[in-house]
Amino acid sequence: MNKSYLTELRDKAMETGAPPPACDHYDVTVSNETAHSLVLTSRTVAGTFDDPAPGTGHVLHPDASDTFRITSVHYPWESGAATLRYQMAGVPVGFTAVGGPPGSHASSAMVEGHGCEYYACAIEGRRNGDPLIRLIEAWPPG
Repeated sequence: MNKSYLTELRDKAMETGAPPPACDHYDVTVSNETAHSLVLTSRTVAGTFDDPAPGTGHVLHPDASDTFRITSVHYPWESGAATLRYQMAGVPVGFTAVGGPPGSHASSAMVEGHGCEYYACAIEGRRNGDPLIRLIEAWPPG
């Protein structure tokens, strides 16, 4: 993160009386527990994805996981969460994972598209509070 940008944000906040932005460092891990590869189609955050972090076009293979190290700069009324969008290879199913800093309650996940009923999401917290977002196979819906 550009230090002069952070200084500029702080100075603007002090001039206007707005609270200064918060800076959070956290990891979001996405686990693919399906038989399909996932292609990362987009990633967004108010801040930066620190290296090494998978970029768009990255393939997350079955039974593997991606970890995104994040530096989030956000105002107190913003979540500071990162949004990660994947598309299943060969299947018209999309997967969106949202992971926020520890204690933010901003983590969520969604599966959409034709056949999405065969998949489910699970969100867990790691020991340090960082989110683990899992995409899993759901057995035939009943």
